[in-house]
Amino acid sequence: MKLTWITAGVSCLLPLLIWVYSFLKAGEAALGIDAAWGSLLSRPGLLSRLSGAALGAAEPGLWVSLAVLIPLTVCVMIAPRLLPGRFLDLLEFWSAEQGRYLDGLPGRWVGVSIFACAAVSLLLELAVIRWQGTAFALFAFYKNFGLLACFAGLGLGYAVSGRGQIPLVLVPSLLAWQMALLIFTRNGPAGWNVDILNSSPEMEQLSIALVRATSIPQYAAVSLLLGAAFVLTALAFVPVGQLCGHLMDRLPKLRAYGLNLLGSLAGVLAMFGLSYLWTPPAVWFSICLAVLILFLAFDARALAWGMGLTLGVVMVLIWPVNFSWNTTYSPYQLLEFGPDRSGALEVRAAGIYHQRILDLSPGRLAKLNDARWSQIAAYYEMPYRLAGRAGEVAIVGSGTGNDVAAALRMGAARVDAVEIDPAIQAYGNAYHPEQPYRDRRVRTIINDARTHLRNTDRSYDLIVYGLLDSHTLLSHGSSVRLDSFVYTVEAFREARRRLRDGGMLSLSFGVVSPGIGRKIYLMLQEAFGGVPPVCIASKYDGSVTFLERKDGRFALPPGMLKDSGFEEVTAAYADAAVRADVSTDDWPFFYMPKRTYPVSYLAVLAMMLLLSFGLTASLFEGRVRPSHGEFFLLGAGFLLVETKSITELGLTFGNTWHVIGIVIAGILLMAFLANLAVQRFRARGSTVPYVLLLAALLLGAGIAMGGGFPSTAWGRAAGVAVLTGPLFFSGIAFSTALRSSEDVSGALAANLMGAMLGGLLEYNAMYFGFTFLYWLAFALYGAAFWASFRRRRA
Repeated sequence: MKLTWITAGVSCLLPLLIWVYSFLKAGEAALGIDAAWGSLLSRPGLLSRLSGAALGAAEPGLWVSLAVLIPLTVCVMIAPRLLPGRFLDLLEFWSAEQGRYLDGLPGRWVGVSIFACAAVSLLLELAVIRWQGTAFALFAFYKNFGLLACFAGLGLGYAVSGRGQIPLVLVPSLLAWQMALLIFTRNGPAGWNVDILNSSPEMEQLSIALVRATSIPQYAAVSLLLGAAFVLTALAFVPVGQLCGHLMDRLPKLRAYGLNLLGSLAGVLAMFGLSYLWTPPAVWFSICLAVLILFLAFDARALAWGMGLTLGVVMVLIWPVNFSWNTTYSPYQLLEFGPDRSGALEVRAAGIYHQRILDLSPGRLAKLNDARWSQIAAYYEMPYRLAGRAGEVAIVGSGTGNDVAAALRMGAARVDAVEIDPAIQAYGNAYHPEQPYRDRRVRTIINDARTHLRNTDRSYDLIVYGLLDSHTLLSHGSSVRLDSFVYTVEAFREARRRLRDGGMLSLSFGVVSPGIGRKIYLMLQEAFGGVPPVCIASKYDGSVTFLERKDGRFALPPGMLKDSGFEEVTAAYADAAVRADVSTDDWPFFYMPKRTYPVSYLAVLAMMLLLSFGLTASLFEGRVRPSHGEFFLLGAGFLLVETKSITELGLTFGNTWHVIGIVIAGILLMAFLANLAVQRFRARGSTVPYVLLLAALLLGAGIAMGGGFPSTAWGRAAGVAVLTGPLFFSGIAFSTALRSSEDVSGALAANLMGAMLGGLLEYNAMYFGFTFLYWLAFALYGAAFWASFRRRRA
């Protein structure tokens, strides 16, 4: 309880830090200067000038927010002393009564309760991960951050599930506090400036959504944001883990574990359905908390408290923070639709600019009589003018329809418009003034670009990559835990095969550095048989267009760029002095210009480990059993194999949200079937499953190094078998060990903590590639095999 108050108080420092930054930025604007924030603390004269100017320039809303934040912070810090003793005693009583209530639960309800608790824990985990990614793009940048925080809380909860006190009543309040904190921090009053949080301490990988952190204030703000969210998330999941572990200890180990797996599968399917219906976070968390508060039925006051806090969570989530923007939660991300400064409709993803809906029809351009708008239209129409023919066209990343409208204006006979996000396409269908998606020549395809180009039987005169995800979706603004397989050498080879003789590929991208431009240049050159692309820079969204012919070098017509405002920049990206490494299906990290070890990630990972150790030291008073080492290693290996399986199966079947959901559900199903097999056949020895597991890993690594399976029906079936085999055998090894374990909750706690290690080790793929995860998993499972051998000998 004390740790909860301390965390809540420390987290209040985040909006206070943002207030100071906003205050000084107001002074900066008043003075008309651009302060160097890295040296600000060493220049007291400049600091006093900024403060003096800000006193008269700061918005009134800033002063109101300060008048609220300071008393709130003080009250939270001393809350245990301010609150009546009877209230704190009541919280302690509810926590103790929760354990007694679970112990007295009738036997016929225990299995159902384990199922429900496991389902809600996984659904809540997925909901928190998705919601945090919509609050700040930074959370999606560290793709395992939310997952590891949930694992830390659940693992600690399982570890201390034998305690008599289970503070389940605190879960809604911890979630409500985190949501209110992040929502207010992002959407403060007039004059509020959160630019300092749109930075990342990661140096090896570029991002359009975030800038690199270069000053102490930036590092401090980002660290405070990540640290506060990590601890608040972990603390919210500790009682949930306690609840599951306490219930599971009442049933035979394998039966309890089987029910846990079935519940987890139900949680995945529930999020699948909620995503399919485009539901907002208020619905996700309402369902989770509604199930959890049912376990508070032992006391009417506790039940009323839980219901009131659940209502508070919903109110925080649905509170309108911007009346001029409409929000939609697509299966992939938070989308916001509203007017930009020019009056055009703009789309934001996770708060970052994504694209605009533009009316570039001849009548509209004639009415505007503006050279800037004419240049934008020329940018969209340029590929068709250069291709010389616009018969069959494929547009991948068609978005709201600007590229589709350009194809139709240029006389395309048929257009395949491929867009992965159905919400973006639906918005373009409803609101694009040229109504391109309603034209009979257009076939709308909701799929990812790579899968369509790989599996379609059509060939095209022109394939256009329409600024495909160069702003947010594949530059870490997406809450889908996958890397981009659209921009790899293999992907461009597949696109080339879909071109007709003489056909052309046009790829436009918001190039954020010379290294990224060089990387695209080299990948296209390799995919097109050594023929380099022609590169043309425009002034629209910082885009560079790369052009390739299927059967020979594209020659730019003389005088084509005269008076267009465009510039040929081929020489800049052909410069061998600019070093870049090409992306492949094994190393698809497109935003890493060079293959370097992600050293700067280690600081954030170290922070997560330190916070986890701190939480463990504060909450766990038990003794780690030697038998838990095997479960720890199994958890670490499982997460690595799961990551590799999701990556490869997503590449095989498509990186769409429903394919990934089915893959995750299939992984849980394999674990359940393995547990069922151990129960049914009463398997006791673990040597055979470990040997088969290690052999399956070697087979998978060999096939991956050989280029993988072909994209045929039998190739896909073989890929599924090879990728799920290790998961099945590791499930048998786990269930066999669980049968002889001293306690099921302790085993699951060690397994989840091991999964945290696997999540950290996964970042090695950013340097070594995804195949390397096979060798890491082989080492971890080999160590688990040795631990199993030692346990059986003992």
